[in-house]
Amino acid sequence: MDVIEAIRTRRSIRVFKPDPVPRKVLHELLDVSLWAPSGGNVQPWYFHVLTGKLLDKVTAGLVEKAKTWDGKDYVDTKPDLPRTGPYSKLLMPRRQSLKALQDPIYYPPGTKNLEAKQLEHREHMLRFFDAPAAIVVCTDDRGPTSIVSIGAVTQTICLAALTYGLGTCIMGVPVLWPEIFRESLDIPKDRAVVTSIAIGYPDPEAPINRFPRPREPLDKLVEWHGL
Repeated sequence: MDVIEAIRTRRSIRVFKPDPVPRKVLHELLDVSLWAPSGGNVQPWYFHVLTGKLLDKVTAGLVEKAKTWDGKDYVDTKPDLPRTGPYSKLLMPRRQSLKALQDPIYYPPGTKNLEAKQLEHREHMLRFFDAPAAIVVCTDDRGPTSIVSIGAVTQTICLAALTYGLGTCIMGVPVLWPEIFRESLDIPKDRAVVTSIAIGYPDPEAPINRFPRPREPLDKLVEWHGL
């Protein structure tokens, strides 16, 4: 698979097979991802890889949060990197277009006990969609340059995963409660928990893994200067 194909093929996977991912594969994947670019080559990232009983312990703590979190507001959350609030008026239509594609899969017409189903979905999400492994990405530097670098290494992990037949989903929701990761993974208080990645072998038949992913036309997003 070449780079262009990987970029176009990568998608967020939300249903995984139960098959475990060998440690050797995860090691190789992270090792090659260290070649991601970073400002000043400072490589401001640290990784915590969760599998097995420890992953179960962390997700159990997160699922408890789902019972009091409505999936929208951040009032009762304390992320290391503050959320900026609602999407802007420009971006909200794009968010709504994704929701319009996903909701009929999660909540088909005629779904009963909608609130219970929504809670079930939030719990599934906070279990990293039942992926057999999760990667938590942290940094010692909360400055904007390092956060951009964290984005670069996170995308690199997701692209490299395709080589191993793995699917990924970059997830910001679990890290809304960094204290849960700190307690279980012994993460220092001065190290920010930035984002997380669900990783495993995708279920190709799951509808949520196959719905179309619209993209804005390039002409709406680019301005050419001097060309």
